[in-house]
Amino acid sequence: MPQFRIAYRPPYDWDAIMSFLAVRATPGVEQVTGDRYLRTISMHGRCGRLTVEPLAEEAALRLNVDVDLDNSLDLEAIVERVRLMFDVDADPVVIGQALGRDPLLGATLTAHPGIRTPGAWDPFELSVRAILGQQVSVAAATTIAGRVAGRWGTPLDGEPASVLFPTADQLAAAPFEEVGIIRTRAATLRALAGAVRDGRVRYDGASTIDSLRAIPGIGDWTAQYIAMRALKTSDAFPSGDLVLRKMAGDCSARDLDRLSERWRPWRAYAVMLLWQAARDRDAEARTRPPAKRTLRRAGKSLVR
Repeated sequence: MPQFRIAYRPPYDWDAIMSFLAVRATPGVEQVTGDRYLRTISMHGRCGRLTVEPLAEEAALRLNVDVDLDNSLDLEAIVERVRLMFDVDADPVVIGQALGRDPLLGATLTAHPGIRTPGAWDPFELSVRAILGQQVSVAAATTIAGRVAGRWGTPLDGEPASVLFPTADQLAAAPFEEVGIIRTRAATLRALAGAVRDGRVRYDGASTIDSLRAIPGIGDWTAQYIAMRALKTSDAFPSGDLVLRKMAGDCSARDLDRLSERWRPWRAYAVMLLWQAARDRDAEARTRPPAKRTLRRAGKSLVR
């Protein structure tokens, strides 16, 4: 099994990236267990799995590739995809200097130095996941993504992770409604798959965003999310995101767009920091003891 050492610029908040990927891991395709990420992959018809985990006491990740490949070029392509997926080329010092003094971002950056923007193994797969995530919870979108993979993906022998995520060809005419996807969203997924299959959507540059927006049902939030994760655009910014707007003071999308000008050209990292701040706030709320309630009855105070 080929093994690679992938260096990164420290610090690297591995816990944050694992937490992010864990709740979005498509059942059957991906798995996060402790410090290890695993997923199924296909390269030129050769199928298998890869795992990524941090190396102890080294500023590097370990990549294991369990695929029977024909040549070293395919291995190089896998390594490059993993580099993008785990954002190892980001410079946390430069990003920290740009965002660390911001009143909305500074405290979270101090608590999570080396935060990264998770990429994607496959841009089409990420695009499908983004559409499934429209106006539903992360957990619901993950469940539905697992149904899509299980219904139209290609089964693999062995465990863990036992299916390849379906290709654009496999989904271009898929009856998504049969797995609980609403009619309008199903139409958007089929339109995306058809556009990728026919070459009308190519994940190769700035024109990708315009071609995505041309598909009915893909608005700015979805296009910017895809740009942020699948295209690794460091300045992508889904300003319509409800969590971002809330963390920025319950502002409108337009106001958030204006506010975000001060975070250029690292707005995607500002997104990750604001989302992380929301997760930290929610985690703190879950561990906080319940507030005492004082009830007054016949002149006496009862504390519960």
